[in-house]
Amino acid sequence: MLRSLVAPPRVIAEPDLESTGEIDEIIIRRNLSQESLEAALLEGSIIWLDVVEPEDAEITWLGRVFELHHQVMSDLRREDRRPTLMPYPDYLFLSMFQPHVIIKDKQSMVISSEIHILIGNNWLVTVRNESATAVSSAYDRVAANIDYWKRDLPYVLYMVLQAVVDSYYPLIDKISNQLNTLEERAMENGDKTLQKSVFRLKQQLINLRQMVAPQREVVSNVIGEDRLASTPEDRDLFRHLYERLLRVYDVIDSQRDLASNVLDLLGSQDSGNLAKAVSRLTILSMLFLPPTFIVGLFGLNFVTTQTEFTIPVSGALLFGIIVVMTVMLSAGLAWFFRKQGWL
Repeated sequence: MLRSLVAPPRVIAEPDLESTGEIDEIIIRRNLSQESLEAALLEGSIIWLDVVEPEDAEITWLGRVFELHHQVMSDLRREDRRPTLMPYPDYLFLSMFQPHVIIKDKQSMVISSEIHILIGNNWLVTVRNESATAVSSAYDRVAANIDYWKRDLPYVLYMVLQAVVDSYYPLIDKISNQLNTLEERAMENGDKTLQKSVFRLKQQLINLRQMVAPQREVVSNVIGEDRLASTPEDRDLFRHLYERLLRVYDVIDSQRDLASNVLDLLGSQDSGNLAKAVSRLTILSMLFLPPTFIVGLFGLNFVTTQTEFTIPVSGALLFGIIVVMTVMLSAGLAWFFRKQGWL
C-alpha cells in the first residue's frame, strides 16, 4: 500500500512564506497515484512516500522511479539487516528498528519491525510493515502541520526517527514495572516460580539492547552526514536524538541489572532454604542419637560367663528405665537446641 504526502516545490526553498501569508494557501496533496507521483517528482515537489507491506511490484516501481541501487532493492525486500546508514550519490539509505511484543506459546516476546528509509534531495521514502506504527504516528503529525514542511526534509526525517526512539519507552516502562513487582514478591515469599518470569523479562531486555546499540551508531553517523545535518540546528536535532538513544540504552542496562539482582535474590533465598532444611535434618538426627546409642549399648554382650547372669530387676522395669532415659536425653537435647536458637 502506497501512502503519500506531496507539498509544492517551493515550500522548503522559501522560508519567508510565513511572513507573507502564503503559507495558509499551501495545500498538501495526499495519496496520489503512481503516475501523479512521478509527475510531482519531475516538477520538484516535496514528497513523502510511505510504503506499507510492500509488494514486489511496488518495490520494482520504487527502484525505477528513484533509480535505486540493486543492493538497496534487495535490502528493501528483506528484514534481516542491522540498523545502518549507507550513503549513495543521490540519496541515503537508513534502516531502523521498532520494538513490539508478541505472544508466542503463551509467552511474551520482544521482536523488531525493520523500517527502511530513503531520503533524497526532495523526497523521503519509508518502507515498513504494518506493525511499525511509529512511522504512522510521525506521518499523521507531519500531515497535520504545514510548518514541518518548511523546515526541510531532514526535519521530517527527524520526526520519523524520534517516533521510532520514543516507541522504546512504553515497553521499557512496562518491563520495569513488572520487574519491581517480581522483586517485591521475591522479597515476600521467595516463590521459585518467579525465576522463569524474571528470565523471560531479562531476555526481552537483551533483545532491546541488541536493537538500540547499533541504532546509536546510525544516529551518530547521521550527525556527521552533511546532506542531513547541514546546519547547526539540524545537527542539534539529531544530537538530541542521539542523547535520547543513550538514555534508552542506559535504562535498559539498569533494568537488566535489576533483573540480575532479582535472580540473585531468588538464588540466595533458595540457598537459605536449603541450609535450613539441612539444619533441621541434622538436628533431627541428633535427637535420635542418644536413643540409638542406649539401645545399641544394651543390645551388646560384654562378657560371657558359664553361669547365667541375672539382672536384679524385672524386664518390664528395665524396659521402662531405658525408655525414660531415651526420652529424657532427647528432650534435653531438644531444649538445648531451642535455647541456642538452632531449632
